[in-house]
Amino acid sequence: MNTSTQSAIRSPNDRRDAVQHLLRITQDGAYRSLVDRGAGPRVVAFVSTVTRWRRYLLFLLHFFLKNKSQSLSQPLEQLLLLGIAEIVLLDEPPHAVVNETVNLARSMRLSTRLTNGVLRSVVRSRTTLPEPNTGNPVRDLAIRWSHPTWLTRRYVKRFGVDEATRLFQRNNEAPIYGIRVNQTHTNAAQLLDELSAQGIVANPSPLLEDYLQITSLGPLIRKGYMSRGVCSVHDESAGLVVALLDPKPDEIILDACAAPGGKALAAACRMQGSGQLHAWDIHPNRLLKVDELAHVQGLENIHTRVADLLDPPEMHADRVLLDVPCTGTGVMDKRADLRWRRREADLVNLTKLQLRLMDAAVPCVRPGGLLVYSTCSIEPEENELQVDSFLERHPNFTLERVGDLLPAELVTPKGYMATLPHRHGMDGAFAARLRKSR
Repeated sequence: MNTSTQSAIRSPNDRRDAVQHLLRITQDGAYRSLVDRGAGPRVVAFVSTVTRWRRYLLFLLHFFLKNKSQSLSQPLEQLLLLGIAEIVLLDEPPHAVVNETVNLARSMRLSTRLTNGVLRSVVRSRTTLPEPNTGNPVRDLAIRWSHPTWLTRRYVKRFGVDEATRLFQRNNEAPIYGIRVNQTHTNAAQLLDELSAQGIVANPSPLLEDYLQITSLGPLIRKGYMSRGVCSVHDESAGLVVALLDPKPDEIILDACAAPGGKALAAACRMQGSGQLHAWDIHPNRLLKVDELAHVQGLENIHTRVADLLDPPEMHADRVLLDVPCTGTGVMDKRADLRWRRREADLVNLTKLQLRLMDAAVPCVRPGGLLVYSTCSIEPEENELQVDSFLERHPNFTLERVGDLLPAELVTPKGYMATLPHRHGMDGAFAARLRKSR
C-alpha cells in the first residue's frame, strides 16, 4: 500500500532502532535530526511511515485493543504502531512481522501477550480493515488519511473530497527527490549515464535541463556525489523559482532569507561564477552550512551575511529573492512530521510575518529591479492573497506574468506560479515576479 522495504538491507536491530527513533520524535520532536543522519534505509522507511500515518495507525490500534480503556506505555505503543504499519502499509511478510515484533517486545520487557494478540488480529482483518465512523465526514477523512482535521477541512472546502483525497495520498507516499546537477562539475546527461552504469536509477527532469529525479538519496550520499559538490538535493519547484528569478552574470542578487541555501546556490551557479549573490539569514549556523556548500560546489560569488531583513543593511540589488518562512504545506511528503507540528494559528502568525518581510524588501530592490516572492506553501493566504495585498500597498510595483517562462499548467489565471504535489508531481510551491518602477 505504501513504501516497500523489501529491497533495503536488513538488520536484526532495524525495528529496535526505529522504535527508539519514534520515541525520541514523540518526546523531543526531533524527526529530521534523528532519521536523516545515519539511519539505514529500512529504519528511515519504518519511521517515516509511522510518522506520516500516525493518526490512522492509532485508530487501528485502538480498534484492535480488547480493552479500549487500557493505557499503553510509550515504548509498547510505538512498537505496536510499527507492527501495524508493517502489516497494513508496508510490504513486509505479516507472520514474520508478528513473530519478530513479539520477540522484540520480550527483549524490551513489554507485554508479549498483548503484542501478539493485537498484531494477529490485524493480520486476520487486513483485507477488511475498519473505516473511521465518528459521524463527522471531515474528521473521518482526516483519520483515514492521517492528516490534521483543520487542514482536511480546508482542503475539502477548496478542492472537494476526491481531489483532497488525492492530495492526502500524495502526502503519504514516499517522496521523489529533485537533484540539481552542478554544471560547474558536469551536466545532467553525463551524470545520468554515470549513475546508470552503477545501477542507480534516476530520471531526467521534464522541466529543467540541470535537474534529475530520484527515489532514494542514499546511493548518491554513499558514493560521495553530494560531498564532492557534483549535485545537491533541490526540488524542481524550487528550481523553477530560481528560473523565475533568472539571475544574470555580473548582476547583484540578494537572497534575503537564504538558509538552507538551495536557491542561493542554484542562482549562483546560473550566474557562472560572476556577479555577486548576497545570501542573508538570521541564523549564523545555517549560513555556515551555505558557506561550506558554496566552497564544495566551487561557487565563489556567494557572500553570506548574518542579517535581518526587518532591519536590513543597505542594499540595492538588481534582483531580490524573498523565499519567506511559511507553513510548508507543500512539502509534507518529505517532512513527515510537519503536519503534526503545524497549528491553524501558525498560518495567521506567518502571514503577518510575511507581510512585514515583503514591505521590508522594497528598499532593497533598485529602481527597475525585480522582486521574486516565493513559498513552499499551498495556502492562498500565504500566496496569491499575500501578493495581491502587497501590490495594493506598493503601487510602484507591478506583477509580471510568468506564462512565458513556465508550462501553462503551472501558471494561475492571474499569472503566478503555483504547483501542487498531487497535480504536478513535485513539491507544492508558489512564486510571483514583481517589477519595481524606475
